[in-house]
Amino acid sequence: MDESEGTDDSSTWVKDTKAQHILKRDIDETDYRIYKALNDDGRMSDTELGKRVGLSRTAARRRRKKLQDKGIIDIISVIVLQEAELAHADVRVEFTPEASHSEIQSFISYLMDEELIYEIDEYMGKFDLLVRVSHVSLSDLKSYLREELQESSIIASYETTPVTKTFKAWNKQLDSFGDDESEDPSDANDGS
Repeated sequence: MDESEGTDDSSTWVKDTKAQHILKRDIDETDYRIYKALNDDGRMSDTELGKRVGLSRTAARRRRKKLQDKGIIDIISVIVLQEAELAHADVRVEFTPEASHSEIQSFISYLMDEELIYEIDEYMGKFDLLVRVSHVSLSDLKSYLREELQESSIIASYETTPVTKTFKAWNKQLDSFGDDESEDPSDANDGS
């Protein structure tokens, strides 16, 4: 089967036309189906991958490897924090205006080595960084953030928002909306 061939399974290709336009700059529909299949099971063989996306094993391997070499996909495992019952939060960090580029880079490098920090993103606007962190409890998380952030001379302020529930992460549905009966909005005002 030719590498460009494959089944056109519209249920796996992005239905939002804006997202399609953005994604098509770097990947095509077959690449997207490869991504979706590997997102479901990153350990699947190239033979199984080929079957899932309508390519030969060789073509599937070639495309997967090309996507990995370009850095467009990365096959990793992650801990689903809410399933592990870990407290986690988004922390927005604002640097002082006096902070030098090298101080900021050193601070980011330091955070990169911290095991409890699982994501660091640069921001534009009031805040400079988004730091995502997990810990055993919210109390432990608060203490940890105090130790890591309050002592730094380059941090003007930080704001922490604990995460209570994650519905979608890594382009996967993690929980169904409305499954938690105790938080059903229709139960709040039933008139009784």
